[in-house]
Amino acid sequence: MARSNDPRVAPAARLRLALAAAFAWASLAASSACADGIARHSFAWHRGEAGQWLLALTVEPEAGWHVYWENPGDSGDAPRFEFSLPPGWHAGATVYPRPEATMIDDAPFYGYLGRVTYLVPVAPAEGLGAQPPNSGEWSVTARVMACKERCTVTSCSARGAWPPSPAGAEIALRGGAVGGASLPLTAEQAKVEARITDGRVRIEGPAQGASSVRFIPSNVPGMLVDLPEGQAAIPGTVEGGRFRLEFPLRHPGEGDGQPAVAGLVLLGNRPGDPCVRLAIPRAVRAAAPSPPADIPGASPAQPPAK
Repeated sequence: MARSNDPRVAPAARLRLALAAAFAWASLAASSACADGIARHSFAWHRGEAGQWLLALTVEPEAGWHVYWENPGDSGDAPRFEFSLPPGWHAGATVYPRPEATMIDDAPFYGYLGRVTYLVPVAPAEGLGAQPPNSGEWSVTARVMACKERCTVTSCSARGAWPPSPAGAEIALRGGAVGGASLPLTAEQAKVEARITDGRVRIEGPAQGASSVRFIPSNVPGMLVDLPEGQAAIPGTVEGGRFRLEFPLRHPGEGDGQPAVAGLVLLGNRPGDPCVRLAIPRAVRAAAPSPPADIPGASPAQPPAK
């Protein structure tokens, strides 16, 4: 997978863990257990503020182990969810609470050293025009990678009747909190502005009471930004109640639907401090105009149809 970090940091420990992670995925055996490297886990359903269902998987790694954010850093992998839902229902992208951004074995790590709750929104599929029937069954298998000196992948499974019964309070996906960690605000909610000018990314907005700010990159194919040597995040400045981040963009994201830059703005240093999800779209190149008919070599204009 593409990495968004400083290529100068390449210790043997990082290679060892990456190989262990690859082996763990390759050797995954079908299982309903979720224990190796994970002390406890649980599934629960909640309602979201927009009326959708939210499946919450809470994972607590064993002491010394860790699990991962959407961009794991230099090794490891994020959880993978496989759903079976009644017709007309669709599982969306996983929502990750604010991760820790630190160095492990001299390499950037983005993830969780303690208990974390991953959220998956489930809503009616687009284009149906009506609420699908509330009947049937659901099942889910979450494949979770946990690493310490080695990596393991275990499967956590659950099933039940549809519709599920909510186990707790409604959760606000945008700017709420789960398990003591904040959920990302949108740039619009946080009044954050971002742009790319002359190959440099500039991000600024209200600091929301924080005295520090950092940026960590999402795992966007093709996107390359330089992290400061020995650091897992790009630091910014806070002054007069506003923050500012500025850094060079070595290469924008590529591929259909991919942004030029994406990541998370971390305000403050505590798990419950605000964070902001950011995505700067790629510039749209205008199509070259057709040459006028009187230019040599140009295709002559066609007469109107009679």
